[in-house]
Amino acid sequence: MSSDPNPQPAGTALIVGCGYLGSRLAQRLLTHGTTVFGTTRSENNARKLASLGIRPMLLSVTQPVTYASLTPALSAKSLEVYYMIPPGRIDGSPPTRQLVLGGAAHMLKALRQANPRRAVMVSSTAVYGQSTDQPVDADTPAEPNSPRTELMLRGEQLWLEAGPGFSILRLAGLYGPGRIVGLKAVREGAPLLGNPQAMLNLIHVDDAVSLLLAMTQSASTGRIELGSDGQPTSRIEYYTYLADLIGVAPPTLMNAQTAAARFGLNADRIARSSSKALDNRPTRRRTGWQPAVSDFRSGLDGILNQAPPRRHSPPVVPAKLP
Repeated sequence: MSSDPNPQPAGTALIVGCGYLGSRLAQRLLTHGTTVFGTTRSENNARKLASLGIRPMLLSVTQPVTYASLTPALSAKSLEVYYMIPPGRIDGSPPTRQLVLGGAAHMLKALRQANPRRAVMVSSTAVYGQSTDQPVDADTPAEPNSPRTELMLRGEQLWLEAGPGFSILRLAGLYGPGRIVGLKAVREGAPLLGNPQAMLNLIHVDDAVSLLLAMTQSASTGRIELGSDGQPTSRIEYYTYLADLIGVAPPTLMNAQTAAARFGLNADRIARSSSKALDNRPTRRRTGWQPAVSDFRSGLDGILNQAPPRRHSPPVVPAKLP
């Protein structure tokens, strides 16, 4: 959906963790004549990458012995690196610490011999733990509010310490074709847990791709940038619109205490979920990037290939949550 204001020059790109976002970035780079290497842990995924014109490399970021596969990419001139290893369900355990911190450390050691022109780590806006709907932009100090987000922030710091060419892109909730936030739950009639008025921030995958490209092309890119459509919305507004779009009833609401009792969840964790309004303007000014998908409504309409629903009235929120 997005178009690049300045085509990416030919060169070589290494995408570490070439999955949902990475494969789309790779396809955009290939159209500009860039040689693209993409890592994966699966031979099946490697075959899929090869079918797209991507040069696959089998790599596990926590296993140094697999880094020999990177030699063809690291020996290339004018190399750009995109590191996008999902942290998964971080709980502070040794395996997850090794994935986030150990993986970043091993990759940075490997990159020393390559001296990449730019190296971007894809992270998450979850590191902003603010919870009172206040505006947050790329220059706002991170306030991690859990062991998970504290670990993510430490991984970012390792990356930034590697040098001035190393930067961070913190993405809001990523969605696009084949990946719609909450679609399965809404279809199955699952309740909406916690605060229905908490703010939700999203970005379409095509806009995330164009922002990554803009970051590597702009001389004024900051060390940390933020990717969102700039149109925060309440959770209940999003899920009601999605339900209406696919023709099912909107989700019922369930407070943290009831959810904890019924599903064995942690009530404090549900209740402390962050709520902030992401502001992409500083990132837009520095990079020249503009999101092509203006908000979640146009994004969902395009993905589901339907006209906007007739009903646009705001949802009615019960005075008492069950």
